[in-house]
Amino acid sequence: MFSLKKSLVVVFAAVAGMTLSAAPWANLGPKRVPETLIMVSNYKTPRLMAELIQFESRAPYILLPVNGSTDNRIIFCPAKNTPRQILEHRLNAFIRFLNPKRIVVIGNDSFVNKRYVDMLDRAIPVVRIDSSDWQRIAEELNFLLNLSHLDTNFKRLNEQMLKDSRSYRPVSLPAQSKPAANAVPGAENAAPAAK
Repeated sequence: MFSLKKSLVVVFAAVAGMTLSAAPWANLGPKRVPETLIMVSNYKTPRLMAELIQFESRAPYILLPVNGSTDNRIIFCPAKNTPRQILEHRLNAFIRFLNPKRIVVIGNDSFVNKRYVDMLDRAIPVVRIDSSDWQRIAEELNFLLNLSHLDTNFKRLNEQMLKDSRSYRPVSLPAQSKPAANAVPGAENAAPAAK
């Protein structure tokens, strides 16, 4: 009887282990390496497309400055964490660190400045999607990235965005104030001292 109990426990443990390893929810956690990294400039339409791709596939995107802008910040937008700025000279090293399977650049040279694409060392395949018809771009990305609703969501939200200018308000750069020469770093947020 003792060996029968041992045998049942061993069989139960083996069945439970196989069930847990085959469960589809066991590997739904965040992936360490992104499949696709999207690169877009900070224009309304391409940014909307990047955000919709991220909503559906959790793919991170890099937001590049617009051509001719004085704002030259490059922002990395992950799916779940806070966006962070990337220094321009570290762009390729940062992307190599992420090590995505592919980089998808949305837009031609008039949207994504050629110098940012030229910074990439081509160790990771780069796919550039270019068309004058943004709806066709959404349909192609729907197929390329194996998404389900990008084209329909993009059509609906892009029409809404173009009709209602209140849905997107560009903001200017924050004012850059220079601290006084004798100022203590970080003291600008401190409360004034009591007299």
